[in-house]
Amino acid sequence: MKNHKSTKMLLLCLLATCLSVSAQTIELSKLFSDGMVLQRETETPIWGKTVPGTQVTITGSWNNAPVKTVADTNGKFIAYLTTPEGSFTPYTIHVNDSVIHEVLIGEVWFCSGQSNMNLPLGVNNATTYKNANVRFFRTKVTNSSVPLDTLNGIWAHGDSIDKISAVSMVGYFFARKLQLSLNVPVGMIGAYQGGTAAEEWTNPSVFATLPASVRNAFTPPTTERIPGCLYMGMINPILPYKVSGMLWYQGENNVARKETYSAIINAMVTGWRNDFKNPMLPFYLVQLPNYQGEWREFREIQQQIAETLPNAGFVTTVDVGDEANIHPLNKKPVGERLCDMALARVYGKVATFNSPQFRTATVEENAMRVFFNFAEKGFKISVGDSPELFEIAGANDVYYPAKARIEGTTVVVWADEVLVPVKVRYFWKNYAEPNLFSTDNYPVTPFRM
Repeated sequence: MKNHKSTKMLLLCLLATCLSVSAQTIELSKLFSDGMVLQRETETPIWGKTVPGTQVTITGSWNNAPVKTVADTNGKFIAYLTTPEGSFTPYTIHVNDSVIHEVLIGEVWFCSGQSNMNLPLGVNNATTYKNANVRFFRTKVTNSSVPLDTLNGIWAHGDSIDKISAVSMVGYFFARKLQLSLNVPVGMIGAYQGGTAAEEWTNPSVFATLPASVRNAFTPPTTERIPGCLYMGMINPILPYKVSGMLWYQGENNVARKETYSAIINAMVTGWRNDFKNPMLPFYLVQLPNYQGEWREFREIQQQIAETLPNAGFVTTVDVGDEANIHPLNKKPVGERLCDMALARVYGKVATFNSPQFRTATVEENAMRVFFNFAEKGFKISVGDSPELFEIAGANDVYYPAKARIEGTTVVVWADEVLVPVKVRYFWKNYAEPNLFSTDNYPVTPFRM
């Protein structure tokens, strides 16, 4: 009897030890940590690793409804929690014996790109525009030749000035305006790094399907910087976190091979949408700003991508660049214009969200009348008495600086040197300071017929 009791106690101890080990070896993704933001009103995934075969119970304090799952043969597990409407109430999430504190429910967006997305908010902006209901997770820069499922990072927010000052300025100003407009918490997940190419951010299995001429145009700068290396090291570990949309500020590194950019971005976005399990996930890009570099045709390509890719858009930034600095510091309008687009197209909150864009032009004697989309309220001049940066050409295709005047929602353009005009273009320059805006302060988008 005594031996039986001893054996029973030994078994109970072993069982308790096994359970304790299982609890202690649960390894959640760093995304699921104190201060996180979950997408509201959805089935949001929670995942991690533990001992194969371990039962994992995940419970959110907003409804205290446990969701159970079992780790697969590789020790991986995933479960889906039903989230409520957005709330500033700090919740907890229990994963077996582990607890995640200060969980907010709201809107979550993803931002990526190269150095202009990477440009940090800075201490002054972080202090001036402090907002504890904006939380930001930046993934650590990691190149990999194989898909990773772990990442490093923490959720920073407005109460931690030192940490939030290091996040993307564009991403933060987007999130801040979104938070104030929707009155819910906003989380941003950032994966970006200066000097990187679109090819590096593309799912390698998708990149492999592109024509050889597109694939071979990219020459990796190092053996670590291969196609897909940043996708595998920085994006794969955040999948399939639930997000509402994607922001993209990149292109400087691809200007030299602009002919392949459209194919790469289409492939990249298609891959991302599949990986985030949302084939129509919004994708909004930033058109390159005014700068001394040869970016005219590249801006045009970016616009064409946004206009042909389903559920995509772009914002014009030719008024906030810097002739001598490839990293212009005036990023607040950039983030806020991206937010206006999201507020209009995703949340139905604003009517104006786009720069005026060329629609058509008609000849009227020795002038041309230019018609625009997104100019229903007309135009305004920021400096001077009339619109600048228009040019006009005749049949010989030689352009001359043009005079212009606003007439309602159109602009009439002419040049004394051109008696029979055929073509008109606007801001067909690398750097200039435009003075033509919509009445809602959006700069007119560069164009050529």
